[in-house]
Amino acid sequence: MATKSKRGTRAGAAKAHRIVKKAAPARKPAARRPAAPAVKPIDIDPGWAWDDRLPFVQGKQIGNLIYVSGQVALDPDGKLVGEGDIKAQTRQAMENIKTVLAAAGAGLRDIIKMTGFITDADKYREMSEVRSEILDGHRPASTLVVVKALAFPGLMVEMEAIALKR
Repeated sequence: MATKSKRGTRAGAAKAHRIVKKAAPARKPAARRPAAPAVKPIDIDPGWAWDDRLPFVQGKQIGNLIYVSGQVALDPDGKLVGEGDIKAQTRQAMENIKTVLAAAGAGLRDIIKMTGFITDADKYREMSEVRSEILDGHRPASTLVVVKALAFPGLMVEMEAIALKR
C-alpha cells in the first residue's frame, strides 16, 4: 500500500502562497560624521622619585576622568609614615591622593568614587573618621575591602580614587 507524503503537500502549498516583496527603492548613503578625535590617556606624575622603578603610574587622565592609583602611607621619599597607626597612614594616603589630583589640576572635591583597602576590619571607624575629616563633608561613592596584606610590610591602608575634573 502506497502512502502519500504530507511533507510534499505542505511544501507545495507554502510555495504557492509565498508573497513576493518588491525591492525597496535605493537610498542615498547617509552622510558620514567625521570621526571624533581619539582621547589620549595622560600619565600623572606627582614627581616622587621612589615610584620611578614601579611598573605603573600614580594617576591616569582620560578626558575629564582622573584615575588615581592605590595610595599608601609612603611619603614623597618613599618612607613609611605612621607604622602601626591607621589614622596617620590614612592621613598620608589621602595626602598622596590630593597630590596626584593636584598634579592633574583637580582636587579632593572632584572625587566621585573611592575604594579603600584595610588590613584590620576593627580599624574601619578610625580610618573613616580621618577620611571624612579630610574630605570635609564631600561624600563620594565608596567601597571598602578588608584584605590580608598590602604591597609592602607595615602598610595598613590603601586608597584609590576616580575624579571628574570640572
